Amino acid sequence: MNEQPEPLRRASSLARGSNPGRLVEVLRRQGPLPRVELARSTGLSFPAISAITSKLMAEDLLCEAETDAATLWPDDADEEDADGGRRRGRPAVLLTLNPEFGRIIAVSLRMNLVETLIADFSGSALAQSRLELATRALDASALCELVIAQIDAMLEATATPRHRLLGIGMALQGIVDGDTGRHLWSPALSITDVDLANPIRQAFGVEVVMANDAVAVALSLAAAEPALAQGLTATIMVGHGVGMGIIVDGEARWGAGAGSEIGHVKLALNGPQCRCGQRGCIEAHLADYALYRDARTFLDLPPAASQQPSEAQMALLRDRARSGDSRLEHLFQQAGHALAEAVATTISVLRPHHVILAGPGLQAFDMMRSVYEERLDQAVLPWLLKSTAIYVRPSESATIVDGMVRRTLRVVDRSLMETTE
Repeated sequence: MNEQPEPLRRASSLARGSNPGRLVEVLRRQGPLPRVELARSTGLSFPAISAITSKLMAEDLLCEAETDAATLWPDDADEEDADGGRRRGRPAVLLTLNPEFGRIIAVSLRMNLVETLIADFSGSALAQSRLELATRALDASALCELVIAQIDAMLEATATPRHRLLGIGMALQGIVDGDTGRHLWSPALSITDVDLANPIRQAFGVEVVMANDAVAVALSLAAAEPALAQGLTATIMVGHGVGMGIIVDGEARWGAGAGSEIGHVKLALNGPQCRCGQRGCIEAHLADYALYRDARTFLDLPPAASQQPSEAQMALLRDRARSGDSRLEHLFQQAGHALAEAVATTISVLRPHHVILAGPGLQAFDMMRSVYEERLDQAVLPWLLKSTAIYVRPSESATIVDGMVRRTLRVVDRSLMETTE
């Protein structure tokens, strides 16, 4: 009988409470640091830092960073060594996470595309692949086999033995239960309520972390801009669909609060057809497939594969709209109105500190802006609107796998720290 390994999420509160976890978290966030700076950043004493780093270095989790020249850090002269002696201006040795400790693999499954990335323990990408195929033709068995084959291909491409794989992250469009590892619904797939995590976990013997793709984008953007990791941040991702990822203080919150199908809030009960099977959703006015579908009613355009336009097809729409096609300009203005409704709903219900508008669909934001701003001012109470900072970040698809690497590393860190304590 195959027994499921203890879920790593049980350690979800450990990193904040454990001293090794705090140290690793600081190194993930700030990069290589000397022991004295680790003491300042974690609030731990220098002797405690020396003891912890010695233990983690003995276990190969940490190593000395390679530098061209030794660096003296301010106020380094009077720090106390582990043996109680005083440090008198000695060059600081920078410590960092050992990139060779292990590997992480992230998989992003979107409409007709599977993207896979392998990273080292420091989070640096080593190799990446993109596989185009008809994702809606996959049944549950074929889907699991496909993901396992893509992971094996990444291991082979980087000559990584299976035992060095520490964790796997999976991001999907649609509704994902991150706690149970089940895919519930996605426009990219014709199957629903599928257990993805367990077959992959059993194939590789490591934990599998799953998330909605908007959550992965939220994590990646917050890591790139630390200010966005403070408080509650809602990232609305616009592209193949419209989704929302929620993070609190830079952390994904699994369950109902982590991913939201904001794209399926209704604007009009008898509005345009949505991919979910209903009508009038925000997504049916704003997503790439909706804009391209509506453009084909008055332009001679080739059909999109599986009703999902390519990046080149969407670039053509944007270029023609900017060249003065008033009909396309109107479509993008309608999209701006729908985007404002999504932001207004988010602010009114969640009262987030930050809202990030992200995804390739925001490459057309210049044509949406005037209608978007006008509608947002009408739809949100002024004092609520002023309390939320809104950012526009037209992120690329690679942001998804980057975010899943970061999320999976955090889960792996917590599991490792549980055994280190």
